[in-house]
Amino acid sequence: MNHVIRALSLCFAVVWASAAPASIKNELIRIGEAVLTKIALDPADFLFDIHLNAEDRTPLPIDKDGQVGMNVFPALIPFTEVNLSGKAKLHREHAGWPQIDINFGGWNSIAGMVASGMVEDFKGGLYGYHGGISAAVSADPRLRLFGGYEFSQMRVDVTVNFKDSSTSTGTGFDLQNSLSHLNVGKTEHFLFAGAEVLRSARKRLVAEVGYGVVSNKLMARLTWSSKNFDSGFVFFPESAWVLWPVWNFQVRF
Repeated sequence: MNHVIRALSLCFAVVWASAAPASIKNELIRIGEAVLTKIALDPADFLFDIHLNAEDRTPLPIDKDGQVGMNVFPALIPFTEVNLSGKAKLHREHAGWPQIDINFGGWNSIAGMVASGMVEDFKGGLYGYHGGISAAVSADPRLRLFGGYEFSQMRVDVTVNFKDSSTSTGTGFDLQNSLSHLNVGKTEHFLFAGAEVLRSARKRLVAEVGYGVVSNKLMARLTWSSKNFDSGFVFFPESAWVLWPVWNFQVRF
């Protein structure tokens, strides 16, 4: 009986191994099609997620007064967004008053600038900026709670000069005028809150959730912070691309 069970188990394993690659491939294709469909239906929302990945709302370390940094992945690599962000401490936590920080930053797309310079009839720009304020208070020597507000905006401005004037469809719809200029963007006001766990003198684990009041946009972020490099994940539960890995470089002083 045991031999029969082993033989049947072996046959099942062989059949499953041969079928699994095809099923996995089909599932990946299905997921890819769903993602591309969402991006095509709302490209501005997909670009806005990339824009949000470049933001850093974690509180400054207790012994630091400022920070200058940039998002290396995915903003700069591979999406060619040259970005710079900064933080400044307005008030150190003292006598029951919380630490107060401001953050600010912006970026511009190299791809848009290069295309504008190389393609005669194309002029385009993709850029964004953000700014906000946060408060952090110690709940324990190794734990801080923080929250705040941030304004965030992304803009896409593209102009194409058509040389062929025969773009009328004959139904009163002028294709030339409709496609000659594209102006889209996203503006959001975020409320956010989180917790910071001190792992060592220079390493922190930060968890954060944010809510965009304009479009009811939800996001969550988990960051492993060290002296000069931060890495983590950003989660957009309602977006085309749900989970983004992020990698930042910064100098704190």
